[in-house]
Amino acid sequence: MNKFIFILLIIVCFNTFTSVVYAQSDLVKAEKELKEAKNLLESLGKQSSQTLTKYNILKKQIQLQDVLITKLQKEILKIESEILINSDKKKLLQTEIKKLKSEYEELIFYAYKTRKSRDKTMYILSSKSFNQAYRRFVYLQYLTEYIEQTTTVLNIKNDSLSLINENLMMLKDDKLILKEKQTNELIQLNSSKVFLSEMLSGLESRKEELMVEVNRKEKIANSLRESIQKNISSEKSIKKSKTTEEFELNKGRLPFPLKGIITSSFGTHTHSVLKNVQVNNDGIEIAAASGEQVKCVYKGKVTQVLKVPGSNNAVIIKHGQYYTVYSNLSEVFIKTGDDVKQGALIGTPDSRMLNFQIWFENQKLNPQLWLK
Repeated sequence: MNKFIFILLIIVCFNTFTSVVYAQSDLVKAEKELKEAKNLLESLGKQSSQTLTKYNILKKQIQLQDVLITKLQKEILKIESEILINSDKKKLLQTEIKKLKSEYEELIFYAYKTRKSRDKTMYILSSKSFNQAYRRFVYLQYLTEYIEQTTTVLNIKNDSLSLINENLMMLKDDKLILKEKQTNELIQLNSSKVFLSEMLSGLESRKEELMVEVNRKEKIANSLRESIQKNISSEKSIKKSKTTEEFELNKGRLPFPLKGIITSSFGTHTHSVLKNVQVNNDGIEIAAASGEQVKCVYKGKVTQVLKVPGSNNAVIIKHGQYYTVYSNLSEVFIKTGDDVKQGALIGTPDSRMLNFQIWFENQKLNPQLWLK
């Protein structure tokens, strides 16, 4: 196969294999998060004590459904664009194949006409002009090779057309699947919004009760903050250690301390029901399914296991100049002074809710920026 055919093969293969490539990982991730939210909401059942938690999880579920529907729409548009591109490629190839077939038939006809030595001579002498005679001579000179090359190119283009047809079928199937998913999610989203509205009405009738809970959690948070700051001050590292550098390299890659859904984000934000009330979170709150246990997000040393006034237990783990804090634990499986590895069991969250914090010395950090 000469250089021309080799180059053509590369070009055709490259163009042919430009089939559907869309963000499957993003879709899978969005679907996984949404499934976790739905499962968690179902696992809470009809517990009245968990109404606010259920409301926050449902809000998160609706956000995830919105995200998923948007991603589905983007992928459908990508596929529609890819279908158009493939359809244009198909038309172009069909035109090229038609032209090649015509040329191939002409070559075979020439080969048949000049199959004998005498016929070849007569074929050249019967030319109407010198230029035509020269062209016929060239055709005869390289006829066999040229037929082989044309056959190869024709086969390549036919194979490419078959591949494009297969891609078009796959693209159309993917589009139908995504559209069906989108329709189902829209139906569920509307149902979720109705349910959320009903839950909000019920919670608004309990404003005084919710305000008491806000004040209780604020006192717990203040007490925990003071304990964390005191612990960090006593353990404060002066120099930047290797452990600190290693921890920093894992920003955005740390595993979740337990499998669940974030129901309260970091920092100051409006209460999910009491619109005139601002709440402050030094970390994030993660609601988990029944039976889930808290795990260490990175190797370190347990600097304190403490009982938080008005609440449960908390664990502080040092990672160089960084600290991770796991609070609202009904059970604790480790003790002060323990060296723990990433993934080591820390304890059990009370009422399936964990408060997780990350500190750099006395500075609070947003855990969501550190978790993957």
